[in-house]
Amino acid sequence: MVTYIRPQPLRVIPRVSVVVPCYNYGHYLPEAVGSALEQPGVEVDVLIVDDASTDGSADVAHALAESDVRVRVIAHEENAGHIATYNEGLASVDGDYLVLLSADDRLAPGALGRATALMENRPDIAFTYGYAPTFTDETPVPQHRFAWWSVWSGEE
Repeated sequence: MVTYIRPQPLRVIPRVSVVVPCYNYGHYLPEAVGSALEQPGVEVDVLIVDDASTDGSADVAHALAESDVRVRVIAHEENAGHIATYNEGLASVDGDYLVLLSADDRLAPGALGRATALMENRPDIAFTYGYAPTFTDETPVPQHRFAWWSVWSGEE
């Protein structure tokens, strides 16, 4: 059964670690990483894990890290596969909260603040997700009105 509760503001500024696994998606990295770094209300650090890309993704990742101290890079010499890459990234961060963000995805403005506010206000909640619109070229305009948090039981 779903329960609807009114959103509550954050009372603290949590640190959110965003892990961005990447394999040959270097051209997407600036927007993916930028969408994480621009999140209001939270302290963000980003770890890009390049899995031996052949398209220059590691160079893009290193350039992003050089331009912002909140960004780190792990670059594989040999391809380890996506599961090993995810696990290495997840094991290498220590934020209060954690997000696994695909290199070709973007976070909506305020997404991390809303997600962490819910989990701070409801410690019984293990993970959150938001609406994920599909798009190709133009980024959709994000919805900024949120009247309720929908909380589902673990069984549902």
